[in-house]
Amino acid sequence: MDVSSVTKLLETQRERGWHEGAQAYVSVAGEPALITAIGESRPGRPLATDDIMLWYSAGKPLTTISILRLWEQGRIGLDDRIGDYLDGWGNGKERATVRHVLTHTGGFPMFGERRLFDTPRSFADTVQIVVDASAEWEPGTRAGYHLASGWIALGGIVEAVDGRPIDRYVREEVLAPLGATSCWMGIPIEIQTGLGERVAPVWWKGHLLPRRVDDKVELVPYRVDEVHNRPEIVAMTSPGGGMRGPARELARVYESLLGFGTPLLEPRTIEVMRSVHRYGMLDETFRLRVPWGLGVQVDFTGGAGRRAFGHGGMASSRGLADPERGLVMVIVTNGLPAFSEAETRMIELTDAVYSALGSEAQITRREVRHVRGERYSS
Repeated sequence: MDVSSVTKLLETQRERGWHEGAQAYVSVAGEPALITAIGESRPGRPLATDDIMLWYSAGKPLTTISILRLWEQGRIGLDDRIGDYLDGWGNGKERATVRHVLTHTGGFPMFGERRLFDTPRSFADTVQIVVDASAEWEPGTRAGYHLASGWIALGGIVEAVDGRPIDRYVREEVLAPLGATSCWMGIPIEIQTGLGERVAPVWWKGHLLPRRVDDKVELVPYRVDEVHNRPEIVAMTSPGGGMRGPARELARVYESLLGFGTPLLEPRTIEVMRSVHRYGMLDETFRLRVPWGLGVQVDFTGGAGRRAFGHGGMASSRGLADPERGLVMVIVTNGLPAFSEAETRMIELTDAVYSALGSEAQITRREVRHVRGERYSS
């Protein structure tokens, strides 16, 4: 399998100004076909394959796996109400369940609430903000991507059931068994100091964030470089978008889910996770109609396989596993351009990986296409 085109594409995309550096990992049947890093993390410093990259929402599946581990152990139910675990839960959110959150139908997307992930505070205080928030619609009746709020609630549930904070649970129960020791859901300041320049900053390349104003949506610059590189933000526990680590260590998680390496979940649990649980509903955050599994995407642009599942990260990253091909693909870049450029980047890279699989893989691929919203593209 010749995936050299992926490295060339990443270099070309760098020349277009979409990122300064990127890590890529591809494996088939657990055997690496590509482990690479291109470009720079900082001016004059080449990006390394073991540098610590921000995954954004591509890290959400680790919180999902934590919840599903508790489910298969019989410690929680998918249709348990969140209020069964988080004291004070209410304000119209009473009927929100674990399943609702995992399918982004919980009714409390808290769209635009950047204080959930852009303002330094303890995780307990962040959970309280979500607990106190009012529902935007009756849980289960509408869909809207929960950028941070839902996964903060899930993190709170893990701690309420297990006793360990979500960041510790993920490190001990998800990452440690895989030998993925260079990943954190919030890197303490003292560890940041020890890691030094291995903690790669993110670069703003024109990224815009949708914002609702008087029932209308406008796109405004989101200067991630001015926020997410701050040590106190890097240290925050953010189950929905704060995971950091090398791309190759995120890939170990997906290899495990395909049966290669130490198992994290039972095979039947993985089948439940990657099955479609939400279909035909308009996502009111991003104005898209796409199916969802339990806490994972099950539809990708770029011509991915029809059984592929995983998650993307805000204008920067993508991780997926394809059980039909035994394929794992993880791309993490340090640059966040506007939506069209970010989407084109992942379409090109995904197409390149699947094209390298040979003629047999082309039969069951989805169409290579762009996803476009019904009112706007974000």
